[in-house]
Amino acid sequence: MPVHALTNKYNGIADCIKTPVHISNPFTSTTVDTLGLWDTGATNSVITKSTAQKLRLIPISKAVVNGVHGSKDVNVYYVQITLNNEQITLKTKVTECEELSANGDTGCLIGMNIISQGDFSITNYGGQTVMSFRVPSQQTIDYVEGIKAHTPLVSAKIPGRNDPCSCGSGKKYKHCCGK
Repeated sequence: MPVHALTNKYNGIADCIKTPVHISNPFTSTTVDTLGLWDTGATNSVITKSTAQKLRLIPISKAVVNGVHGSKDVNVYYVQITLNNEQITLKTKVTECEELSANGDTGCLIGMNIISQGDFSITNYGGQTVMSFRVPSQQTIDYVEGIKAHTPLVSAKIPGRNDPCSCGSGKKYKHCCGK
């Protein structure tokens, strides 16, 4: 599997992380371009009612969602989400929610069902927020172990050409994600 990544840099410290997303109805090819709000506290990804209507989605099931306002029955849809570099495309189930922004520019919440498929980091070095995400996961970042050992904070190296690929395929890196 090839490695794909995206990085967004913000002027100053960001209070929320939003990136462009392209959402498609896989059954009709209807598409919507919107912003996606990254949320590590959300188990699954979500789209707004207005985004579901624009995509002319038909619910595939219902789900009970527990949120800050209690439990609620919501529609579940199947969508294709392409992240802003247009190289990371994932098909996933999403639940429906009310609007995510006052001006309606945010039609998607990117939850852990997407974030956990790769490596995700946020840094605020020098007073500038930088968010980066790559698929598939390539290495471990462990700040505690790095401080204890006085070593770089990246504790597992990116595989060399002849090392086993970290994606778990059993192939050499050069014949798998390193292509």
